[in-house]
Amino acid sequence: MKNLVLGSIAVLFSMQSSAFAAGLASIPVCTEGRPECLDLVIQEMEQRYQPLEAQRDRDGIFALSYLRTTETLKNLFPSVGFDNPTSIIKEDALFADYYFRAYDDYHSGSSDVPPAWKIAFDAAKNQTVSGGGNLALGTSAHILRDLPFVLYELNQKGTPISYSDHNLFNQVLLNVNILEELALLYDPTIDDADVPGTEDDLQRFQVVALWRELAFRNYEKLRDAKTDSERALVVAEIEGLSAATATTLFEAFKNPPQSVTVPEPKTAPVLLALGGVLVSITGLKNGFKKRTPTLSVEK
Repeated sequence: MKNLVLGSIAVLFSMQSSAFAAGLASIPVCTEGRPECLDLVIQEMEQRYQPLEAQRDRDGIFALSYLRTTETLKNLFPSVGFDNPTSIIKEDALFADYYFRAYDDYHSGSSDVPPAWKIAFDAAKNQTVSGGGNLALGTSAHILRDLPFVLYELNQKGTPISYSDHNLFNQVLLNVNILEELALLYDPTIDDADVPGTEDDLQRFQVVALWRELAFRNYEKLRDAKTDSERALVVAEIEGLSAATATTLFEAFKNPPQSVTVPEPKTAPVLLALGGVLVSITGLKNGFKKRTPTLSVEK
């Protein structure tokens, strides 16, 4: 964890683009925020996803969800009403780069994989959680861990994402539900609790919306930190929260399901963070499972 945090700090402080030199965010149509960038992101996602589907690799669960989300963004983009659509396109490309980099680092044996992503990729490789768990682990790692850094990097490059546009993106997420497709391809239990109507869909969405809110607040902490030391503490907080969430999700969704015990928080910031974890897990498990194990907090 220490080396990973120090590496994250170095990237944030230097803001050199070499780490993303071969990424989508460096392609002219993406650096300019043109709509054609969304096509390139989708094309890259499709190319990466195809071998995962062919092998029924559990990494394909999150990859397919991410692909369908990006396709939905492209289809709804003209109607969402973003205040600054150019910035959203730039965010989409850079956000995808963070996921691709974590995936490539893990599968090349690098030691620089963020802890939250390592837990997610290990679970997919070893098939130690349900399909719902794979989806939850990938989603939480990408939002809680990657998104604050993406927003901060964009801000440093002169393309801040407004809170208004950040929340407008939730309209896109409300239109994404691929549980039936994931159940057909990977795990037939993943849509057991999916029922006609929107109530269960809204429950799952509220979990993601909570994670996105936490991510934006952590971005603001990075942006507003007055010294490198202050910012380093925020980096450590982001890595710690995302890893703790991944660990707890793993325990909640692992095969066979287990009860989840989380230590009682000792400080207000930790209480807020762990509160988000507990609400998230409860909502996700209710959204994916007909019956859920007991969730308890140690006293």
